[in-house]
Amino acid sequence: MKHKYFFVILIFAFSFNKVNSQACPDNSFVITTSTPEEVLFSFDNPGPPCGDRPSAIVIDGSAYTLGNCDTFSSKYQLASGSGVIDPNSYTVTYGSSTCEYINGTLGIDDILFINNKTIQLYPNPIKNASVLNINFALNMSAKINVYSLDGKLVLRDQLNNSKFKDINISNLSNGIYLLRLETDNASITKKFIIQN
Repeated sequence: MKHKYFFVILIFAFSFNKVNSQACPDNSFVITTSTPEEVLFSFDNPGPPCGDRPSAIVIDGSAYTLGNCDTFSSKYQLASGSGVIDPNSYTVTYGSSTCEYINGTLGIDDILFINNKTIQLYPNPIKNASVLNINFALNMSAKINVYSLDGKLVLRDQLNNSKFKDINISNLSNGIYLLRLETDNASITKKFIIQN
């Protein structure tokens, strides 16, 4: 009889005690060009829902609070303390996990180009639509050029300090195109398909 009670109590205890373990984000970058200092975490695959990510983290004894959050990234702002001591190597208390990162400090525009998944094109392929939507992890400025597969520049646009950009592609015919994003320090190319 005692074994039955023990078993019931054990099941009861485990059913109400959820372990809240946080997985370390895949990448972390210190943004020293912002005031206050910020740290960007990015996920190679969609990260946990924003509500499940820590609202505060600790790096080198300094506290950071969650600012922006989306599917592939979280940005934390310095709330108290002197900030990251060595941006090339630091340990983060991220929820109940301890995460170690070895990176260089990156400029704010370069961060987006480290992980292609922080730039999203949709719909892709484009079917029955005349607009291509581009989403970024952070506000940024960049030149936007669209090329056909034969290398011809078919569309030119500009992104000015924004996380979103809608591009009118109604003048483009069906086919495969390359979208090139360029900042002063980096560039990246993404493929999209039009099947109208």
